[in-house]
Amino acid sequence: VTYFIPHILSTPITWALILREDLLKKYYSEYFTYVNMVAMLNGAYHYNLDHSATFPPGAIAIPLTILLFFMVYPINFLNSMILVLTTSTAFLIYLSNVGLIESSQIFYIYGLPFAYGAFVKWSNENNRRLDYWKNQELNLLSIKAESASKAKSEFLANMSHELRTPLNAIIGYSEMLIEEAEDDELDNYVQDLSKVHSSGEHLLSLINEILDLSKIEAGKMELHLEKFQFSDILKQIEATAKPLVEKNNNKFIVEDKVKNIELKNDQTKLRQIIFNMLSNAAKFTKKGKITMLIDKMGSKNIKFDIKDTGIGMNEEQLKNVFEEFTQAESSTSKDYGGTGLGLPISKKMTEMMGGQIDSVSEVGKGTTFTITIPISVKA
Repeated sequence: VTYFIPHILSTPITWALILREDLLKKYYSEYFTYVNMVAMLNGAYHYNLDHSATFPPGAIAIPLTILLFFMVYPINFLNSMILVLTTSTAFLIYLSNVGLIESSQIFYIYGLPFAYGAFVKWSNENNRRLDYWKNQELNLLSIKAESASKAKSEFLANMSHELRTPLNAIIGYSEMLIEEAEDDELDNYVQDLSKVHSSGEHLLSLINEILDLSKIEAGKMELHLEKFQFSDILKQIEATAKPLVEKNNNKFIVEDKVKNIELKNDQTKLRQIIFNMLSNAAKFTKKGKITMLIDKMGSKNIKFDIKDTGIGMNEEQLKNVFEEFTQAESSTSKDYGGTGLGLPISKKMTEMMGGQIDSVSEVGKGTTFTITIPISVKA
């Protein structure tokens, strides 16, 4: 009975430690050291009481199991020494009692576990050294990648700025030429100049998106916080987005449930986020409906639900919708245009404000983007 009691007590505790990682980390070293010591001494003791008893679970099974176990789960040096001494002593008692070894052989057999332990320690040290150099190499590659990414972002920011200056001049001069052509009733010239003007506007919007993204990646994007009435910015958003939404024969519906609320935010960036989302909905919806529902979420957040009845997305497309320079499919960019930067920029700006963007979609039934932003953004 006394032989089986330690085994009965230790088995459920052992499994509890193996299955619970938090307990394993906390109690592993001490527990398994003493449990294995007790198991070996208990077996040796009961064998001495009754020489006809078997030394379960076998003469060599326990020491080998212990050595293999601690190769997988190493313990500290002191506990290892105690465990090896105890295990070796109990094992040698058994071998001596059954007449398998002589007293002159004890010294040599006693040294085997320590030689094995030294080999395991050397092996572990060597593996740790290899892991260290691998980690150093990975850290170096990571630093190089970050430097390259930062250099790319700064290059894009500088190039985008340099491109915008002459492009604004082209757009301005084309507007002037359109007015002069209209005054002189040169309709053919008006059509050609309008194409130049619209192409310039489109190119400028793409450059602005790249500039915004590069600023965010380079850490140069800042929020200019101020207090303002939400109703004022909502009127501007409606006025700007309505022609764009109705361009594809869509119906634009705004449901505002937060009348007369004061926000502390960056007006320009908030307007850009919402306009980007509405622009995206308008681009992928034809002869449908686009709804913007505005409501409070708790006492600290304002929520924008932008729903469309457009082409929708499957799960894989939805997973990559906020990836930079990514469209749902390769044909999407050709059919609908754009760089795929509007949504990633909106997401990054929203996160800068301490908010988040979520999305749900179904192919052929449309998409809903939910933007949650604090009413008072912290500096």
